[in-house]
Amino acid sequence: MLERSPLRHPRLNILGWSLALSLLLVAPPALGVAPPGGARLSYARGPGAEGCPDEQVLRDVVAAQLGGTDPFVDGGGRHVEVVLSRKGRHFLAEIALYDADGRRLGGQELTNAACGALVEDVGTALAIVLRPARSAREPAPPPPASPPPVSSEPADPAPVAASLPAPEVSPRAPGAALAPPCQPCQPAPPARPVERPGPSLAWPRFHVGLGALIARGLASAPAVGFSASMGARWEAFSLSLEGGWHLPVAAEPYRGRTFGVSWLGGSVVPCGHAAWFFGCAIVTAGRVRHVGMVNVTGELKMLYAGLGLRGGLEVPISPHLAAQLSGELLANVSRPALNLAGGLSLSSTATSTVGALRLVASF
Repeated sequence: MLERSPLRHPRLNILGWSLALSLLLVAPPALGVAPPGGARLSYARGPGAEGCPDEQVLRDVVAAQLGGTDPFVDGGGRHVEVVLSRKGRHFLAEIALYDADGRRLGGQELTNAACGALVEDVGTALAIVLRPARSAREPAPPPPASPPPVSSEPADPAPVAASLPAPEVSPRAPGAALAPPCQPCQPAPPARPVERPGPSLAWPRFHVGLGALIARGLASAPAVGFSASMGARWEAFSLSLEGGWHLPVAAEPYRGRTFGVSWLGGSVVPCGHAAWFFGCAIVTAGRVRHVGMVNVTGELKMLYAGLGLRGGLEVPISPHLAAQLSGELLANVSRPALNLAGGLSLSSTATSTVGALRLVASF
């Protein structure tokens, strides 16, 4: 079971104190005053943030900062509202604090490229804001009892002793042992906070894409083609299945005879993402088709396989649409070759290059 340490990065403390300062400037009574019944929490994940951690994860972060106690209760005197949404390539958290009458006391906005890290920031900020209120709810220790006043005149012990009745001695059976003296009461061990399970892996967002590309290496001239993809995307990782088609390219190994060379295949593409940039590995397979176009009849299909890398830039257009510009380099593991008369052949080169522009929609 994963436990969050109460020690935080200094940047997160700055975020929390900035939220506390914003609330203090808007409404000074908002901090350090115990709300009747605590505070209640409203947590929502807006469009584009459906895969972010749920409310329980945020509660766990706040509780870890406050010694294992969840400060949020139903029907609390104050209302804390947290709304997550996606804004371009980043996630946005809007935090607002309201009093018991619904008046807004203050708020703050936080952003982060990773939704999980953003929830950690929000939890740390709320813990700093709620810490004074939590300590204010704890009852103050009772004042020490004052000693009885000492009289300056000496007291006469005789009348006091005479006025006290003699203690009664109960009969005891012969041979009965005296009860052992009472041992000092041991303090009860402190209650341990209830451990909650750590956050589960957030659900991914699904995406589909269409694009145009220019490829070189399978034919003697650059080929224009198209691609389609579908897959799943987490915060910093994605996995896609792609299909592609290269339009036929005319190849004339010797005068008067022309062949058309095309490609059709698919790829498995795992990628890592950081802000607008991404890098991928590619495993691709398909078939190269040679077909006679001028003074040549018949066709020949041969298997193709390649391994390579892709890098590129993903620019958001809207919360659900982005444009990708990428380049890739492939090592042609199998090199289809068409052997012709006279020792001539049509074959692919050792490597292939591809440049592509895609539109990717996520939901």
